[in-house]
Amino acid sequence: MDKIYGFKQKDVEKLIDYLGRKNGQPLSRVFEEYAKDSGKSKGTVRNMYYALAKRSREDEAFAARFLGGKPIAVQTVSPFGEDEERRLVKEIVAGRKEGKSARRVINELAGGDAKKALRFQNKYRNVLKNKQGLLGEVSAELRAEGAPAESIGMKSHTRMISDVMLRRLQNEINALMERVTAKLKRENAFLRSRLGELEVENIRLKNILYGGDGGKKAEKFFSSEEKEKMLH
Repeated sequence: MDKIYGFKQKDVEKLIDYLGRKNGQPLSRVFEEYAKDSGKSKGTVRNMYYALAKRSREDEAFAARFLGGKPIAVQTVSPFGEDEERRLVKEIVAGRKEGKSARRVINELAGGDAKKALRFQNKYRNVLKNKQGLLGEVSAELRAEGAPAESIGMKSHTRMISDVMLRRLQNEINALMERVTAKLKRENAFLRSRLGELEVENIRLKNILYGGDGGKKAEKFFSSEEKEKMLH
C-alpha cells in the first residue's frame, strides 16, 4: 500500500485495529489514548484518522482490503454555543445539588440518547478541567437561587485539575525538594569542613598558650604585637 498523505502502512494498520477495538468511544478519547500508546501527537493521530476516512470513501479496494469494505464514517460534532454550554453545566450542577450523580443527570438530559450523553459528558469534563471560572459563576448563581454552597458538588477541587497538571505539579514539587536537599547537603559539608578547621586552630592555639613551658609562651603571646606570626 502506498503512503496515505505521508503516513506509513504499519501506522495506518495499527490505527485501524485500534479504532476497531475502541468502537463506541468518543473520538477525542480514542485519539488521546492511541497517541499515548504510539508515541505520536494527538494532532498527528487525528490527521491520520481523517486521511483514512477520506481514502476509505474514495478507494473501494483500500476499504475492501483494510476495512472489510466499509468506509470510515467521519463523526461530526456540533459545537456548543456559550448559552448551551452554560445551561448544560447549570443543569448538571443543580442535579448534583439534589444528590444525583453527574452521569445520571447527563443521561436524563440526553433522554437516553447515547450520542447526546457522550457529547454532554465530554463538554462537562472539559468545563471541569479548563473552565473553572464558568463553574464558579454557575455555582454562584445557584447559591443566589437558594442552593447551599456545600451541596453543589464543589467539595473536591482536585477533580477540576487534569491528571497531566497534577503530575506536572508533583514533579515540580519533587524537583524543588531535591534542590533544597542538595543545597542543605552542601551547606552541611561546608560547616563540617569549617568546624574541622576551627578545631585545628584551637589545638594550635592551646599548644602555643599552654605548651610545657610554665606559661611563658602565654605571657609572651599576650604581650607580643606579632600574635599572628605565632599562630602560623
